[in-house]
Amino acid sequence: MERFDIKDVKLHRTTESTLFEIVFAIVMMVVWGLIIWMICRAPDTVPTHFDGSGRPNAYGSPIGILVPCIIITVAAIICMVIAYYPRYINMPFKITNTRQEELAIRSVRVAGITLLLLSLAIVYTLLGMESPSVIPVLVVIVLLLLEIIVFSILAYKAKKRPM
Repeated sequence: MERFDIKDVKLHRTTESTLFEIVFAIVMMVVWGLIIWMICRAPDTVPTHFDGSGRPNAYGSPIGILVPCIIITVAAIICMVIAYYPRYINMPFKITNTRQEELAIRSVRVAGITLLLLSLAIVYTLLGMESPSVIPVLVVIVLLLLEIIVFSILAYKAKKRPM
């Protein structure tokens, strides 16, 4: 019986990877276009932090909002790049077959796109709402967590059972 070792896997560009990258590029351009547009039309002082009940408790310049958005965007780009290096994808179990590998790769690509939406949710929460609420950010975070859980369960179920 041949042993599966993820370190031996050589990845090649597929139609799926190309589609994910095109969608990622389009979403990134739209998200950053909206971020720049919202920052340009924002007042000089905006909420930059919220307390536990969702009320703003710190204020600052709208330009300061760019820092978390840049960090999150870099993390999203890393997700898209790491899809080509599956041995670095951290799953809660050992990947033992190609189906699990495919699901892990798809998981990081979907997470990359969702992270871009998190940047947009942050800026929309701080700059785009009349009365800021953390609900859009929480919705995207819950979506990201659900994606991780669903892909982890699917990859775990794809394990080959010993015969």
